[in-house]
Amino acid sequence: MKEKLLLILLNVVFSANSQNAALDPTFGNAGISVHPHSNTAELHCFAFDNNDNIVSAGYYLQGGAGSNQRQLTLTKTDKNGILDNTFGTNGKVTTAIGHSEHPEYIVIQSDGKIIVAGSVNFTGGGTGGFVVRYNSDGSLDATFANNGIYTSTSSNIFAFITILSDNSIVLAGNSYLNGESLAILVKLDSNGVEDSQFGTNGIRSLTSTNFKFLMQEAILLTDGTIFCAGYEYSDTVNYSKSAYCKVDTQGNFDTAFGTNGKVVIDFFNYNPITNITEYLHSAGQLPNGQIIVGGFELTSFLLKINSDGSLDNTFGTNGMKILSYSFRPRVMTVQTDGKIIIGSGTGVALGTRKYRIIRFDIDGDLDTTFNNGKGLVDIDVSPGDDWLEHIKLQGNDKLIMGGNSVLNSNHNFTLARLLLDTPLSVENPLEQFIKVYPNPFDDRLYIEDFEGIIKNIKIFDSTGRIVKIVAETNTIYEIPSNFAIGVYYVNIETKDGRIMNKKMIKK
Repeated sequence: MKEKLLLILLNVVFSANSQNAALDPTFGNAGISVHPHSNTAELHCFAFDNNDNIVSAGYYLQGGAGSNQRQLTLTKTDKNGILDNTFGTNGKVTTAIGHSEHPEYIVIQSDGKIIVAGSVNFTGGGTGGFVVRYNSDGSLDATFANNGIYTSTSSNIFAFITILSDNSIVLAGNSYLNGESLAILVKLDSNGVEDSQFGTNGIRSLTSTNFKFLMQEAILLTDGTIFCAGYEYSDTVNYSKSAYCKVDTQGNFDTAFGTNGKVVIDFFNYNPITNITEYLHSAGQLPNGQIIVGGFELTSFLLKINSDGSLDNTFGTNGMKILSYSFRPRVMTVQTDGKIIIGSGTGVALGTRKYRIIRFDIDGDLDTTFNNGKGLVDIDVSPGDDWLEHIKLQGNDKLIMGGNSVLNSNHNFTLARLLLDTPLSVENPLEQFIKVYPNPFDDRLYIEDFEGIIKNIKIFDSTGRIVKIVAETNTIYEIPSNFAIGVYYVNIETKDGRIMNKKMIKK
């Protein structure tokens, strides 16, 4: 039996095929969950609670495009990307700390309380760091600091949070003092008060005359210590060098690691003509305890570091693997089998930027078992530009990606879920029986059902709103073309419960 479904709409085509490294059709809308705000909004980080619900932190521009007034914004979805309307107001929370806030990191305590840290520009001038603690429903936790909000007294930027067993908090980041940016640790007790026994009034500097260290990444290791990566700039001639260090949660350097807890390596020799900074930007820990670090100068590279801080000389060339791909290793996570996942972006010109996910094996070689042998996948989540900001494994076979997508000139909070290892067979089994064409199209879209297996068709706009449901049993369906020009998603459900998704474009 052959049914021809005639749909008249305005659309774009992209299939979230059930192939290796495919968008998960059970997440959000065809694998993508978009949450617009009244103005431009940008997601920067997210965390899972005990039930795998996702709390994202970012900001929205209060004054619209061109404004520099950013207000801290949180959203909460369930584990499948559906907005939780019991959180804050319709799933969203906004918090004003100063003139403008920029969140960098989020964690969720075992009791469900949410901690967000970053930097703030104060209304009267000056900058500092902030930490906000929320209850699980999105309300401010009045038992923490000043009605839920802690702000630093110096120009700090907090970029990492770890919660200790007594619910005290260690923050890592950078402080701008006396014309220099320097790495610091700050410790707060469980009530958001600076720990006077930690460093000087709760602040511990990680820099010295011969170790001027600017932090770009920090991760908590399985032994309870903190690994920090970035670059070192005490040499005024050969300015930028890769650097990393290891400290305990009291801010003490691990003297068994590197040279008194610190390592500085000049891989590329700073070139004052190109003025390219050599730095380490992302890190993850392998199952055997070694550390993988991603860096960039004129090219991207990976390092593998032993537990004593030395480079693993069996990895690449003397511990470094040069990557022959045009991307910067922005964010990283490691699977339980040691495979390394790096998130970045594609394109430079406006309109060409997409999410890019690359997977390497434990030796730093491109994983040819990933995405039909390609080793990478590019994900176009919107008709405009897409910026990837954060990735995190949900289980070991699903990857949540968070960032920003552009729709109607506004940036939007965007989450997507990637199935990392779906079985390889045909590109999509349903495409043997269902055909959607042409792509692109002018005013008509055809869907052919070779076996009569379609149960219903839903059409979503790019914000996730259902704009049309087709559930009739006619042989040919004709739908009025009353959609605005833009991106739509066609979700096809079969009578036996299988799902096929297509992202469509009208030219």
